[in-house]
Amino acid sequence: MPACSPPSSPDTARRQWLASAIAVPGLGLVGCATPAAPVPPVGDNAAWGQPWHMPGVRYMDLPAPALPGRPMPRQHRVMVYVPQGPAPAAGWPVVYVLDGNLMFPLLAQLVHNRGARGPELRSPGAIVVGLGHALPPGSAEVHDRAARTYDYTLPYDGVAPDSQGRAQGGADQFLDWMAQQLQPRLQAAWPLAPQRQTLVGHSYGGLFTLHALFTRTALFQRYVAASPSLWWGNGTVLEEATQFLRRHQAGASALPSELQVYLSQGGEELAGRREPGRAPNPEREASARQAQTRAQQHGLATVADLSQALDRLPRVRSHYQVWPGANHGGTQLYACLQAARVGLDWDDAAR
Repeated sequence: MPACSPPSSPDTARRQWLASAIAVPGLGLVGCATPAAPVPPVGDNAAWGQPWHMPGVRYMDLPAPALPGRPMPRQHRVMVYVPQGPAPAAGWPVVYVLDGNLMFPLLAQLVHNRGARGPELRSPGAIVVGLGHALPPGSAEVHDRAARTYDYTLPYDGVAPDSQGRAQGGADQFLDWMAQQLQPRLQAAWPLAPQRQTLVGHSYGGLFTLHALFTRTALFQRYVAASPSLWWGNGTVLEEATQFLRRHQAGASALPSELQVYLSQGGEELAGRREPGRAPNPEREASARQAQTRAQQHGLATVADLSQALDRLPRVRSHYQVWPGANHGGTQLYACLQAARVGLDWDDAAR
């Protein structure tokens, strides 16, 4: 058999690779067969190679306050992706993503991919910080649900544990930890751009993201909230939204910087289709009914209404997106795709 010669151009190589991948998915290039690797014995995990680690990623577990009613210690898990190469002159933009145990690997890989392209397609990089929780060794869970519920839900008078006994109302404590402990630690390690900070959250994380926007506006300049749980606490966050709108309408109170807000929901979610296997939640449904009444009183009956109201404020641009075919959980992926764009492209004024 003649030796395989290299193609005459990169375009030719790309077309040949695509053709062979479609025609013979299990083989290499047509005519360039390689000896088949021996099949590892069943149960021989070591034969499948080494654990895979993403370039530029590290993590650290930092002490967190004990949950109310649960005195055992717990830890915030902070995952950090740092691009290769020197930082920009103004410092690295930073994208903070909540539910980091789940969403950080998606977002960090997307950001890494954009910076690892060829020179003609490569985009500026950003540091990605995943905000998660340390899980017990060997745990098969994605989240520490009790910690997530407490850290991402809002304080208000009379807040009580939810129907599953999980404490609620720790969002301000978590924001204090981010501002007073996490951000200074990051700034000491890498040159950061203080006016290029993005916060990303989904569901309860989206609720937390909006709470940060309305109450700690100077901490971030871009906010990505996918399927935010506006229903939580009978719509408490809508009261915060109303106060925020009143403060900043017609420039009555100046915002610390120009803001970009990205709100989104899934098409299946809007149609009211429950995810397969998800049981009804009477507590949530009762809270949602009360939240809807409160929302209508303020003219914020939907997430789209909230986006439109924010977009009318001076120095705020708000964007609303419906992701076709996505249910509540499915909007996580879209939030990561969106955040990989808006957290990087700070010089693209046309968005």
